[in-house]
Amino acid sequence: MDVKTGNCFSTAPKNVGLERDFNRIDIDGQPLDALETSLASFESEAIDAVRKVLTNLEFPEAKDFNLILNLVGLIAVRNPRARNTFNQARTRSLKMIADILVSDRCIFESHMRKASKDGYIPNADVSFEDLKKFVENERYTIEFHPQGNSNIEFEVFDKLLPVLAQRRWSILLTPPTGPEFICSDHPVTLIHKNGSKGPVGFGLKQTEVFIPLGPDVGLYGTFEDPLPRVVNVTDKEVAEINTRLVANAERYVFSRLKSFSIWYEGSIREIECY
Repeated sequence: MDVKTGNCFSTAPKNVGLERDFNRIDIDGQPLDALETSLASFESEAIDAVRKVLTNLEFPEAKDFNLILNLVGLIAVRNPRARNTFNQARTRSLKMIADILVSDRCIFESHMRKASKDGYIPNADVSFEDLKKFVENERYTIEFHPQGNSNIEFEVFDKLLPVLAQRRWSILLTPPTGPEFICSDHPVTLIHKNGSKGPVGFGLKQTEVFIPLGPDVGLYGTFEDPLPRVVNVTDKEVAEINTRLVANAERYVFSRLKSFSIWYEGSIREIECY
């Protein structure tokens, strides 16, 4: 379902779950899909670990859980929305630097001399007046290469993974005859446990993380008051979790069935997909 329009349709996951060149790299002597190929091996192992959980309905053994937790971390930090948000912040910072550069002739000339000396520009004959107009009229665009984005994302991932490992994790199982978990284009949800608003982070106490592993199984993590390793959740709890997944979606939510449950105004509401 498209959460922006409310339109429902049936399609293969690859038609809505892929972004072209997201993992592209440009390194001499390496194919453009080198990163994609490298990740494929890990993803295959992680998918096998997830499938074991879906089959056994038990908390995974240590090796499989490690694979799953790595997968959760990668999904959390390496996605188009997170990349776009980060690049927007980088763009604002670079524009601020450009504004400072042309705010004073002495600052401009000092930086031009240094950039020319260090070989970053072929010559330093651009006038202060011309560059000032160029910057103030925003006659430029800022682009970020996927390779540079990937480098930063993996640095963030390296810091996130130990934080995720500190949480106490549980497997949540839906009722045998009840509603199922849905999924979305941003399936790792992070919220305050007490319902408070405002910024939330993976390292903050009194927060909970959830990701569906399949329609009948989800992974839940918290720092305090941990649940048992395996928990059978109620229809209401499935509906509440689905509501979070809808709220966290950028554009799409996915359901195996033609309807799914959410929690709306104090009761379970069935969303029909035609």
